[in-house]
Amino acid sequence: MTQVVLVTHGEFGDALLRSAEMIIGPQDGVHSVSLLAGESPEGFGAKLDAALQDVGREDTLILIDLFGGTPYNVAARRVREPHIECVTGLNLPMLIETLMSRDGATAADLAEVATQAGKESVRNLGPLLNK
Repeated sequence: MTQVVLVTHGEFGDALLRSAEMIIGPQDGVHSVSLLAGESPEGFGAKLDAALQDVGREDTLILIDLFGGTPYNVAARRVREPHIECVTGLNLPMLIETLMSRDGATAADLAEVATQAGKESVRNLGPLLNK
């Protein structure tokens, strides 16, 4: 099963994972790596490397909260591995859809699922409610 690594500012990834598990049940093979206040990029990189070592050579999808931030910059250096894919813009619908689609899916497959779910989950309710 493809491993999923949540890479976020603060404990956002931990909270998203708890919320997803509240909805779809406990999940194996999901790791959260948090950039904490005052932590150096090097220290954060060491934590990410440790998480990636835990998953080994298995297909791995890294989901990142914010394009261009420190978690993104640190993770982007690790995407050169052929078994690792990376998607930014992490949100709860993206995470749930990705986790529910893992059986038999590659990291590349899940990157597409995550990207599509992220796009489809953003809605402006005004026009929907005012019909």
